[in-house]
Amino acid sequence: MTTNEKVAALQRLMEERGIDTYFVPSADAHQSEYVATYWRARAYISGFTGSAGTFAATKDKAAVWVDGRYFLQGETQTKGTVVELMKIAEPGVPTLEDWILANTPEGGVVGVDGRQIGYAQALKMKEKFAEKHLKLSVAQDLVGEIWEDRPSLPKDKIFEFDAALSGETRVERIERVRAHLAKVNADYYLVAALESSAWLLNYRGNDIHCTPVAYAFTLVGKDTCDFFIDEKKVSAEFRETLEKDGVTVRPYDALPEVLKTLPASTLACDLRLVNQLLYESIPADWKIHKETVDLVAMMKAVKTPAEQENFRKAHVKDGAVMVRFIKWVKDAVKNGETLDEVDVAMHLDQMRCDQENSLGISFDTISGYGENGAIIHYKPEKGTCATLKPEGFLLVDSGAQYLEGTTDITRTIALGPLTDEMKTAYTLVLKGHLALGNACFKEGITGTNLDVLARKPLWDHHLDYKHGTGHGVGFVLSVHEGPQNISFGLNQIPLKPGMVISDEPGYYPTGKFGVRIENLVMVVEDETNEWAKFDRLEPITLCPYEPEAIDLSLMTQEEIDLLNAYHARVRREVEPLLEGDEELVAFLRDQTRPL
Repeated sequence: MTTNEKVAALQRLMEERGIDTYFVPSADAHQSEYVATYWRARAYISGFTGSAGTFAATKDKAAVWVDGRYFLQGETQTKGTVVELMKIAEPGVPTLEDWILANTPEGGVVGVDGRQIGYAQALKMKEKFAEKHLKLSVAQDLVGEIWEDRPSLPKDKIFEFDAALSGETRVERIERVRAHLAKVNADYYLVAALESSAWLLNYRGNDIHCTPVAYAFTLVGKDTCDFFIDEKKVSAEFRETLEKDGVTVRPYDALPEVLKTLPASTLACDLRLVNQLLYESIPADWKIHKETVDLVAMMKAVKTPAEQENFRKAHVKDGAVMVRFIKWVKDAVKNGETLDEVDVAMHLDQMRCDQENSLGISFDTISGYGENGAIIHYKPEKGTCATLKPEGFLLVDSGAQYLEGTTDITRTIALGPLTDEMKTAYTLVLKGHLALGNACFKEGITGTNLDVLARKPLWDHHLDYKHGTGHGVGFVLSVHEGPQNISFGLNQIPLKPGMVISDEPGYYPTGKFGVRIENLVMVVEDETNEWAKFDRLEPITLCPYEPEAIDLSLMTQEEIDLLNAYHARVRREVEPLLEGDEELVAFLRDQTRPL
């Protein structure tokens, strides 16, 4: 069916069920950012395939809300359909809630698959809808009823993650949760986020593309730990190991029934991560201790010393991959080989998959040449993607999952002559990138406080970018991890030593080119004196910047010194992995030559 046919089928079903407005989020039953194909109902019904967005329909209207990363993609994928594109936070664009309120009749019914909406969002909507006496119905998966070839839930087995890599055993981590239960006077802690269960119990899975997790819940009690997962995913050997560590494996969908068998208790959890249907299954006589931030998310955000060490190892390995890749693509284009954006992405993906201890890529590689580089989360496709030429910029945003750690790097590569506008843009982005990536700050500072460092060089020229500056990165988990970030949006989570976060300012003039430069940085302790304890950011990504794109006249001597010091470090740490290839070593030395 076409998008228009799917929307029409949904609207007919809404009419039959007495639903006036129906909306489809992007989440799964755990409020994940990335989801298994089974959960991609919003992409199916709307035609918009970006990782984030929400679709809504009334009996005669349809719309999809997307953020600034996806404005251009959204325009392309909704063009010619009945789906109206709503650009979040743009002037005159209503929020999803306001649109529903305006287009639903008094006393009407608003429907959603309750597995895909968190309790906190549902509560907010109920409060908003009260002014028109709208009812929120969460029991029906209407898109699922018209999605005839919907994929099944994943079935791959999970595997044990070596405690030597993580630096802690599952028993130690469970005891940390129990210490928190005692502190807040609660009986159980519900772990709903997929990454949190995987981190807590030291396992990894294959349920979500690029993110090594499995669909599961964990319920930690004062002397129990129940692990809710499709039991076929757990080998007999691993199950025995878990049970020796006090972890009981139960069926994935058994959590509501297990809660009913327990005496009335106090349950601690982050309700933002608990879906509405699950929330409604919690016995009425239970008390809920509402966590402001998921405990396990906060625990795993601060990497253990072992995780920190392995993160660094992963980035040396990945830096060598990137140097090989950059030389390959520059040489290929210079020599007249015909390459398109998909060829480039596939080649880089394969290079990473060929590495020792590789678990694959950490997200779909973004490879945007020329004007496609201005599409922030561009996904090239054969037949429509651009062919590379020996001129201009190629923007490549990519990453890997290794047993040693997760990587995420963006480099904007010069394939030939550049315009003055391109060089200016690259240099302004680089200035902000260096300022943030080498920031020193007082203990307790949040990412919100630091965001201006990355944007100021652009702001000075009345320029900006429409995405956050930095996101947390998990340890062999999701490439996007909270609760910390770096953004102009208010974030109250302090940056703490051991956190890993991205530093990725950019600039994207529509229809021209795109520039983004991204390193992962680690928060490390700096100095304590009479004024305060100070921390700083230290780059752990190791890959040259693009010397041909830098306008030194726009840089201060301090910035040039930072750039040269970073390049000297890249040479020192990455070159040993390139020994035996004289041309590659020479290329690295040239790319990192003092400026």
